[in-house]
Formats: sequence, structure tokens, C-alpha cells
Amino acid sequence: MRAARHTVAMSGALLGLALGYAPCPAALAEDSWSPFKSNAERPGDRRPRPSEATTPVPPEPVYERAPGSAGPPSAPWASPRGGAVERSELAPIMAPDASGLPLELWRSLDLKSLEELLAGLELPPRSPALHQLWRRMLLSSATPPAGASNPEHFLALRLEALYRSGLLADMEKLLSENATPGPVVQTLRARLDIGLGRRDAGCQAVATLAAPSSGLPGRLKGETQLLAGYCAAAANDAQAAGLAADLAREEGIEAELPLAVLTGFATSTKPKLALPARVLLLDYRFLELLGPVNASQIFDKAEPALLSVLAAEPKTEARLQIAAAEAALRLNALTPEAMAAVYRRQPLAGSAEPSAHSADPLLRRALYFQAVEAARTPVQRLRFLRAIIDDARKSGALLQTARAIAPLAADLQPSPDVAAFAETGLEIALLSGQFEQARRWAENARLPHWLALIDVADPDRRGGRPPALAAIEELAVRGRLGAETLHRLATVLDALDIDVPIGLWDTASRTPQPATGHLPETGVLAELAQSAKRGDAGRTILLVMRTLGPAGPEGANVLALGDAVRALKRIGLEADARRLALEALIAAWPRTAGN
Repeated sequence: MRAARHTVAMSGALLGLALGYAPCPAALAEDSWSPFKSNAERPGDRRPRPSEATTPVPPEPVYERAPGSAGPPSAPWASPRGGAVERSELAPIMAPDASGLPLELWRSLDLKSLEELLAGLELPPRSPALHQLWRRMLLSSATPPAGASNPEHFLALRLEALYRSGLLADMEKLLSENATPGPVVQTLRARLDIGLGRRDAGCQAVATLAAPSSGLPGRLKGETQLLAGYCAAAANDAQAAGLAADLAREEGIEAELPLAVLTGFATSTKPKLALPARVLLLDYRFLELLGPVNASQIFDKAEPALLSVLAAEPKTEARLQIAAAEAALRLNALTPEAMAAVYRRQPLAGSAEPSAHSADPLLRRALYFQAVEAARTPVQRLRFLRAIIDDARKSGALLQTARAIAPLAADLQPSPDVAAFAETGLEIALLSGQFEQARRWAENARLPHWLALIDVADPDRRGGRPPALAAIEELAVRGRLGAETLHRLATVLDALDIDVPIGLWDTASRTPQPATGHLPETGVLAELAQSAKRGDAGRTILLVMRTLGPAGPEGANVLALGDAVRALKRIGLEADARRLALEALIAAWPRTAGN
């Protein structure tokens, strides 16, 4: 259980005053409100219960040759959930905004229930598909849930969730849409300004908010005093900095690093600082008061918001900026477009030859990226693109990196000259949602099993059984798919209402259902099924996130995977359900030698 789970002070997550800065929530309009409070610690990855899984099997390769015999006969493969897939009778009415979510997003949820659901989540979601869904939900203009003590309550909750996900630009967007902010939202805006280095604007707001007449609740007053201390220290006012630190402590603030900085500043002594387990964005701003910060010393402990800031700051050294950007990209705290911009603006020199490999691994993908843009022929461009994809696959950032480099491959067309790189072009197109381009690559290179995966991922290919599944059925019958891949494929097809080919069905039935992967705590899967059946979209999305766990679709047990895909499809989010299916399958999909 991460440190963030042990604290009730989740408002501190807003722009650095988070996850340990205060013993109780603060970005609220009353002291008792706790947006992410959990009554009990959430267990880690749970193994299947006896009723949910069969005997575990040893690990298998991605795919293997059949040993020659088909094995003893057994019952046909059945859906991990058992029984037929239920279909919704009516599609939900979608919201008029760009979220693509149902109009009654928060139906059946009051604010207290929403806070309880949020308490069980691991943020930010590591899955790009889940992260996109999570972000759209937070930015949706749907009617807020009932039960807020004041108009700012729900907005503060969304702002905190965005901060914990590292989505600072989205926080700015949400704040800009609030024309008449109250004291809570004004405080959040001041913190955002200070966190992003806009000291003058932030401190001007803090000066007003720190006054007794500001109307802030007690604990938020304490955090505002901490910000006032920062502003006093920045203005070289030692006495005011010391007074602000004392007032913050009186209000229950326990932010050790910022308080130590203010105390040292007030007493003209060098503070003895110990870095916390997680370095927050505001920690970094307080450290800057002491002089230049060696960001490489805090990089490994930086929270998503700090990583995204380090990636964008011009004064950050090139290799550290790239490392911060790639770390933020893996956490989905940086957009693919921003990652491409970081690669593009670095003044790098040296060989970008993939066979040579850069002496500094942190610079390798940036060198390859610039080499793609400088390459003169399609073969050269695809060669460097393959190097980027292979490197990203090893570092666990394949899904995000493919979207970052997709524009570099957008105008490349299949031809005999680039046939050796067909799977590279295909994979980039598929993972970036360019399904027709991916089909052209697969058809030109005669890769029918990839056409099957494209049809699974493409939300426009609905109904019945896509003919391309025959190719993957043949691989299954020939023993070219491992047990894990077999069951994952059959599970997502079943969950998407796609007819499972008989050969695939029969082959899967001959292997035990995998017992590995994340399963949520008891009761979550049943609650997920009921929520989807009722059409409770917001609750269903949050339960899907909880069901799949921190590793997303790729790391989920097949039972959890099937239920999550099925639930999203049932509430009208089939495109999102298919993105989850793609993420669950892509790593283990059969690839030809040399690609």
C-alpha cells in the first residue's frame, strides 16, 4: 500500500500540499469533508477465489508449437463469468459535450459515495485507455452528484483528482471555466500558479486568502499560511516566513520539508532536510528558495505533477528533461504531443544508428526521433521508428510512445521496399487508432492474424464474427498461442459479443483458465455487473478502474478483464471497451520473425 493510501489529507495532493502535508483534508468548505477517505486499507492484488479460477499453470511463452497430440478431451471453453452475455436493450443518451459519456454520468451516486469509490483507486491509471476515460469523466459537463455541502465541493474533488493524475493543464482549463470562484477555488488557483512557477500571481492571491476574513475553513487556513510563508521567504522577509510556519503548525500542517525550509530561513540557519518518500511539486518550489535544485536527486521520487513540470521547464538539463518527460508519459501525465515536442527541441549530437546504440540510454529515443525526421527514405524512417518501438516496449511505454510517433509514420505507405518493416508501421497505426492504415499494412504484408486484432479493436466492426478471426483460429489450433493469450482472446471476444471461433473455443477448453493477474476485493465484480445493468455510467467506470487494478488490462486476471470490457460495452462505451481489449492482447500477439 503506497503512502498516499495512509493519509486522509488528500486535499494536500492539490499542487504539492498533498499526501502527508496535513492530517485532514483541506481543499474543502468544511473541515469534515474527506474526498478520498477510505475506511479500510485496500488489499493488494488478490488471487482468484476457488469459485473463480482453476488450478494455476506454469508460465508459458507468448506462443508455442503444438507437441503433436491434441490432449485429452474436455468440456468446451466457457466464458469465465459463465452464461450468455446479456445485451442492453436501449443505448444511453450521450452528453452534448465532447466527453462521449452518458448524459446522466453520475446517476445513483451522491458525493459521499463518489468519494468512497475514489478512495479505492490507484492514480494515475497506467492504462492509456483507462486514463483517457478517467480524464473525460473528470472534465465532463454532466450534472454534479447530489450531496455537496456547497457549490465548490464537487469542483474541488475533480481538481484534486486531476492533480493526482498530473493533469495540470486540465486543472487550468477547469479553473478558467469558473467565472466566480469562491475562497476554496481561489486557493487552488493560487497553488497552481505557485506550482507552475507563476510566483507573483500566486502570492498576490495568497495575500488576500491569508486574511482572517477570507472565509476559509481551519485546515485550509493552515495550508494557506504555508503558502504565505513561501511568498514571504521569496520576498526575503524572514520574520513573516517564521510567523507563517508557526501558524501553519498551529492549524495542524505536517509538511516537514516546507516547514523546515521556512524555519531555517527565519533563523538564518541551514535546515537539515530529508527527502520524503514522494517529492511533491510544492516541495520542489520550497527547495528552490534555498538555491538551484539538482533535479536528478529528486527524480526517482517525483510525483506525476512534478515530472510534468520538470519536462516542460527550459532550465532543466536535456537528459533529465527527457527522462522526466518519458516517466510522465508512462504515467499518462504527459500527452504524446508534448513528448514529441520534448524529443524535437533537444540539441542532441552524435550517432543515432540503432545498431550502435547511444552511450546514454536516456537520450536514445530522442536521437532516434530526430533521426526519423531527418531521414530521406521510407526505409530509413521505418528503421528508426522500429528502434523507438522496440526500446519503448522494453521500458513499458509502448502504448504511449506509439501515439507520440504516429505523426511521423502517418504518410508512410506499404510497398515491397518496406515489407520488412510492415509490422512496425502496422503496430504504430493500430495503437494510435488509425485502423484503416493498419489494415493496409496487414493486407499488403499478408498478415491476416493482425487483421483479426484490428477488427477486435475497431469499434466500427460490429456484429457477428469477423472473417479475419479465421487466421488467429488457425494459429490456435496449430498450438501457436500460449494458454494466457488463448484465454484472454476468447474472453474479450465473448465480452464484446463477438462469436468465438469453434477452433479457438475448443483449443482454449483444453487448457486450464489462468489463475494469475489482478482481481479486486470480494464484491467489486458483482457490484460492477449490477451497476452496468442499471446503466450507472460513472459508478461503472470507477468500478472498472478498480477491477482492472494498477497494471490495467494487461495485468488483470481474465475474469476481471472480461467483466470490465463487458460492463463498458453495456453502458454504451464500446469504443473504450475495445481499447481495453487491444491493450490486453497487444503485448502477447504473435509477431513474425525479424519484425
